[in-house]
Amino acid sequence: SKGRVLLFEVKKTESSSKGRNGNTSIALEFELSLTYEKNISLGPVTSLNALCCEGKTRIVVGAGAEITIEQWGGGKLTQMGFFHANMQVKEITLFKTFFLLSDAYDSLYFLVWRESDKSLTLLAKDYEPIPVYAAGLISRGGAMSFICQDDRQNLQFFQYAPNDSAARGGNKLVCRADFHLGDQTIFFGSHWCRSSLLINSATPNSTLAALKRQDTLFGRVDDDQRFAVNFGTTDGGFGSVVPLSEQVYWRLTALQSVMSNALESNCALSQRSWRLYRRTPRRGGCRSNDRKKGVIDGALILKYADLPLTDQEDLASAIGSTVELILDNILELGCASTVV
Repeated sequence: SKGRVLLFEVKKTESSSKGRNGNTSIALEFELSLTYEKNISLGPVTSLNALCCEGKTRIVVGAGAEITIEQWGGGKLTQMGFFHANMQVKEITLFKTFFLLSDAYDSLYFLVWRESDKSLTLLAKDYEPIPVYAAGLISRGGAMSFICQDDRQNLQFFQYAPNDSAARGGNKLVCRADFHLGDQTIFFGSHWCRSSLLINSATPNSTLAALKRQDTLFGRVDDDQRFAVNFGTTDGGFGSVVPLSEQVYWRLTALQSVMSNALESNCALSQRSWRLYRRTPRRGGCRSNDRKKGVIDGALILKYADLPLTDQEDLASAIGSTVELILDNILELGCASTVV
């Protein structure tokens, strides 16, 4: 099978009309005109993106098992670089000049575009033969992680850590956490995690300016520079994955452990076992038997706010914390997961 890339030019025109009262109204009209088309013999086009580097904008085309970098000039698209994946390009996510490539049958690839020699270079990849349905990026401060979902409704979190002993000399993405979502999604969208001080303000721009005047470090710490991912599920649900600071993570981990034992679960099922990573039955899987875990179950943690005050105090004292501090963490978590 083959694919095509179509380039359209957007033309904007203004039209004026007079109403019954004599007032003139101006309406904007947009028209699409086909400028160029290019046949792709590598396979159907499954992903398109834009690469901006050193003042130049190029088109990134994912077709079949190939990624090509195309540049517009002279009335046509000219290939500037390429990378050959293993099976089928599913999605291409760009961050500056870095590429996160998800393969429909062969997990994740982490690439970088080098303008000096017009080449796509493989930095690291995941060697597990995992069918990837969706992939995205989350970050907190200067730390970035890659998130993907597989065919068994698992979430896995990877990092590019060339100095880690588990990275096989730097060419392997290191799995940091895993989680069984239990729902299927096909896309991860990124959003900026906003503070409760901003999201509950009627004038967020002036509030942000006032906070920066009061505290010169506001907006510079890692918790103020977080990007999360949001996703919709095939059964009509919506969720977010938010990066947490280490202090908040360990507090909520302890609370999650206590709540899973103290609260009644539906049909006496284990909440902890439900969120464990489901291993793939595919032949050739080389992942070890240990599960990384490392993800807080937000659906369980949010139940804390609905509990009676006495139960909240008992659970807070069990982990050596206070009700006010836990509710504040839950509030910040809810605000950070808000997209609109």
